[in-house]
Amino acid sequence: MKFRSIRFRLSAFMLAAVAIPLLLSMTITFLVTKQSLREQTTGENERLIFQGAANLENYLQSVNKASIAVYKDPHFLTNLTRIPNDYRAAAELYTSLDTIRNTVPGIVSVYMHSYEAGQSTLVTGSAPKRGQREHSYTEDVPYRSNALYIEASHPVHLYGFSSPGPAYGKDAKVFTLHRSIQNIPSPRRLADLSIDVSLDTVRSICGELYQGGSEQLYLLDATGVVIYSSNETLIGQKLENPDLISGINGEQKQGYFEADEAMHVYRKLNAELSGWTLVKQIPYETLYARATRLTEINAGITGAALSVAIIGTLLISIRITQPIRQLLRYMEKIQAGQLDVDIQVTSRDEIGMVFRRFRRMMDTVNNLILREYRLELANKTNQLKALQAQINPHFLYNTLQSIGTLALQHEVPRIYSLLSSLSRIMRYSMKESTLVHLKDEAEHIRMYLDLQKERFDDQFDVIFDWEPGVLEEQVPKMILQPIVENYFKHGMDARLGRTLLRISGTRPAPGRLRLMIENTGLSIPHDRLEQLRSLLSCKPDAAVPEELAAPDESVGLRNVLLRVRLHSGEAGRMDITNIEPHGVRVILDIKTEERE
Repeated sequence: MKFRSIRFRLSAFMLAAVAIPLLLSMTITFLVTKQSLREQTTGENERLIFQGAANLENYLQSVNKASIAVYKDPHFLTNLTRIPNDYRAAAELYTSLDTIRNTVPGIVSVYMHSYEAGQSTLVTGSAPKRGQREHSYTEDVPYRSNALYIEASHPVHLYGFSSPGPAYGKDAKVFTLHRSIQNIPSPRRLADLSIDVSLDTVRSICGELYQGGSEQLYLLDATGVVIYSSNETLIGQKLENPDLISGINGEQKQGYFEADEAMHVYRKLNAELSGWTLVKQIPYETLYARATRLTEINAGITGAALSVAIIGTLLISIRITQPIRQLLRYMEKIQAGQLDVDIQVTSRDEIGMVFRRFRRMMDTVNNLILREYRLELANKTNQLKALQAQINPHFLYNTLQSIGTLALQHEVPRIYSLLSSLSRIMRYSMKESTLVHLKDEAEHIRMYLDLQKERFDDQFDVIFDWEPGVLEEQVPKMILQPIVENYFKHGMDARLGRTLLRISGTRPAPGRLRLMIENTGLSIPHDRLEQLRSLLSCKPDAAVPEELAAPDESVGLRNVLLRVRLHSGEAGRMDITNIEPHGVRVILDIKTEERE
């Protein structure tokens, strides 16, 4: 009976349905990730090793070029036969060798033995050393056919000279470039040249190619001696790793192979120059670390999923009927007329979906009832506001007309003119339309300036300059007054005397209208001007930064720009500049309909 229960069957099915796909997914993910990491790491390291090998070849080539610089000196070969008796020749040879030492960074010392004169010379950072010898200290160096040989890393020595030697440290290691100097085209060997190069440059190049602690790097010569290694104790020793040596001894110049539980990526340098090989060893533990980590995460997810499946199955089997009974109790309350029942949802299964859908349905019903009630209330409020809007302006216009009539009766026509201008300004500002003809906007600003003339009689002059036809273009309403108003608030100063306000309109291109408002009042301070420009560059729907928020003129200008952009889109622009010697220029660019 126990094995036939719904709880047992449901638990077994849920475990199988969850465990089998997760285990398969975890295995496939591990294999695919492992292969992907292998290909990705191999490709990345091949490119990295290629770049490192190229840098090493460039450095060795620079040392090689420094060694053959002696052939460019027309007196060098002649001076080899004139020393040691000719002190001038000895000085010139020292200068040539010291030039080689200073040509390339990292050169520790330069040694030369002249067979013609039987003299050896060592140039270091200190005073040069010379000595008469029958044989060269490097006579046993196995030179190649091209008279060039690079000796593997070894401790720095003095080439048979007594101390003090190179000020580089007696325990330091260097590699040496040996070259025989011949009387070209004759194969006769005139001298031997040896250049000791520190491993600092090689160490800096190779240090960028591996991760310390997890990866190994080897720079080997053709005999397997370590030129440089991430393990400093191996430098100068022959590498005892037959698998690695056999892996790089093939004919391929670059490639990779697997040995010693690691991936090896290698690149061979120019065989004619050094014959070195750069090898990077990446342990499997490092190579597949991400794949192993991903597998551990998947295993944890699998265990958690199985635990959740077991607990969920038990909860479903025990509580499957309880939510249904609770839903029936809610229905009974709603049926009794209690529409604001608080429907609690705890489960997330199909029954929980039924609960949520039922609660949404009741919320929708309640919202519809509330919406109808609020809509009716809003309609009544709007009707009341509309009546007030009709009454208040009507009363104000009648009052202004009465005052104007009284002014005419007392023979004060100027007061009547000003009241008429004020009345027309108010009528214009209360129009419901958002777009007007430019001539209406121009008439509005003319009446506004007429009122300002009454306040500032002799302090400013006004010039209107309209290109033919522009007054028929449609523009957003109330875009000129806020700009002109800023002139009276912030630009007018009695110390400047009589200033000029110029308002003009032109068509810079078909479908474009440019309005320019200039004044010769006070200029805007530089910091405030930059702040205004930053504010106007903000997007219309973006929040204004706290440091840009501000004074009234910026609010008015931003509102003008917003109205222009509502009409012209991103094509609408506002530009503010100072003019010399003082004054401000504001330019509005507005998109209009193209006309024939």
